[in-house]
Amino acid sequence: MTREEVQPAWEIIVDKGFSNYRSLTRDERVWFNLEPLTTGGISDHYINYGAEYNKDTIKDLEYINCDKIADLLKRINRFFIWGKPSKNIDRRNRQIMRLGDKYPDLLDEIDKKYWELNSELENTLLEHINETGIGLNK
Repeated sequence: MTREEVQPAWEIIVDKGFSNYRSLTRDERVWFNLEPLTTGGISDHYINYGAEYNKDTIKDLEYINCDKIADLLKRINRFFIWGKPSKNIDRRNRQIMRLGDKYPDLLDEIDKKYWELNSELENTLLEHINETGIGLNK
């Protein structure tokens, strides 16, 4: 199935994930956490939405064998207190701003590397959606 064909199932998973994240199955969680990366990239993951579930996102990337992208997230995480971003978006954005001030080229460098790998993530995620059947509108 194509991205357009699985859109209705994606909308159901988004509603489920935002209302009760823990109710997502493992395969749904992979899609819920990784889809935003495909459109927003690494910086967006930290600045807007996604880093609330950063630890799961890394596990999900590794689960579908996108280890290079997982490593990019781990690299950024080393700059946060306790090695992980805050779940609070305002606090996390302050941390990202400080990180950008201290290492002005870091996020651009990581984003550049990410976008070189993005099509691999998109293809692997679509394979995951199709192989698991979670893209079928139930």
